[in-house]
Amino acid sequence: MYFHLLKGKKVSAKAKIEAIDDDNKVIIYSLFEGEVSENYKSFKSTFQVIDKEHGGGIVKWTFEYEKLKEDIAFGSPESYLVFAEKVSKDIDAHLVKE
Repeated sequence: MYFHLLKGKKVSAKAKIEAIDDDNKVIIYSLFEGEVSENYKSFKSTFQVIDKEHGGGIVKWTFEYEKLKEDIAFGSPESYLVFAEKVSKDIDAHLVKE
């Protein structure tokens, strides 16, 4: 279970890791329950780190989803980009410490 702020509202969901590809630096997981299940039949996120030529990396997020209804007033797919940015920064801070 995780919690985060989305447009100032605390929201929750469970996440299940579906695949880890160490060679390609990819983690795929699905989100379910909580507020996600109110708007989406399925919501999958892919997190990939792409190495830069002179060190470091770029994070690429991909969201795949199926909406339960066309008009979503709260929790649009775009709003999850804020969460993705926070997770990316948290991972970066953790890796810099090591």
